[in-house]
Amino acid sequence: MNKLKTSLFALVILLLATSTFAQTKRVTGKVFAFKDTPIANIEIISKKSKQTVTTDEMGNFSIEINAKDKLVFEGNGFRKEVRKVVEGQKLDVKMLFLEGEDNEKIAIGSGHLTEESLFYSKSNFLEYNNDYHTYPDIFTLLQGKFPGVKVYTELGQKRVVIRDIGYLSGKDNTALYMVDGQIWQDISVLAPEEIVSVNVMKDGAPLGFRAVNGVVLITTMVEAGKTRPNGLEN
Repeated sequence: MNKLKTSLFALVILLLATSTFAQTKRVTGKVFAFKDTPIANIEIISKKSKQTVTTDEMGNFSIEINAKDKLVFEGNGFRKEVRKVVEGQKLDVKMLFLEGEDNEKIAIGSGHLTEESLFYSKSNFLEYNNDYHTYPDIFTLLQGKFPGVKVYTELGQKRVVIRDIGYLSGKDNTALYMVDGQIWQDISVLAPEEIVSVNVMKDGAPLGFRAVNGVVLITTMVEAGKTRPNGLEN
């Protein structure tokens, strides 16, 4: 009987260990700021497994985590980021640099950035230092940054309204979308992390009659000459 109990106990332990091992996985990725400036010595903590690692000089990391885990990214001079883990996906994490002379000294002193990399990034990519990536979609971003903007959903399609009044009877009051200098019909394909700058014009008269309901102005990280399918207006 004792041998049977011992065998059963050993089997339970083995099953638990196997189950735990099966639920763990390795996640790799890169941590950066501004456009693509790597951040070194960022501390990454797994909420469930409690494992902690730091990024290397190129911002790369690799960590063992549990299933349905979250990772916390922390660094002096940067805003803390929390990310859900998606199995099989390389996790690239952008961190917002907290501007100011004190934070510059702290970030450099902590080994996150060098003086040269910080100076270069501020000189060339300062507009990329935004928190747009923290919003789930472009419409939530617009409402978060511009409280007066409204988003309506009709027949499964979302549209942005800046001036919620009918200047022309029977006409649509949807704002005009300008992405990288071109008119777009649908901006739902834009991911917030792709956006460098966004603004709204209540009075779009300078852009012509079609802009009477206001204009959403967006600049993205996409290289000149590249577009996304179904984004441009026909």
